[in-house]
Amino acid sequence: MAKQKKQKPIRIKAGRGVVAKLWRNSNKNGEWFNVTITRIYKDDDGDFQDSESFSRDDLLQVAYAANKAFDHIINLTDDVEDDDE
Repeated sequence: MAKQKKQKPIRIKAGRGVVAKLWRNSNKNGEWFNVTITRIYKDDDGDFQDSESFSRDDLLQVAYAANKAFDHIINLTDDVEDDDE
């Protein structure tokens, strides 16, 4: 079986270290995106880590990241037809 090249996600920054990652998927039935939202921070050793836990103060950035991810996916998959009316 042929090995598929692993694609990197599209990253959307939203502030306070909150990032949405858009993962493009496809099969014989079409294409779709999955989205993960994480918060990036530095640990005590100075290494970057991802967390899926958010504080109250992060929640507006999470909502903003979800909104930006939605808009980005719509722009990538928009099949607008010309209206001749």
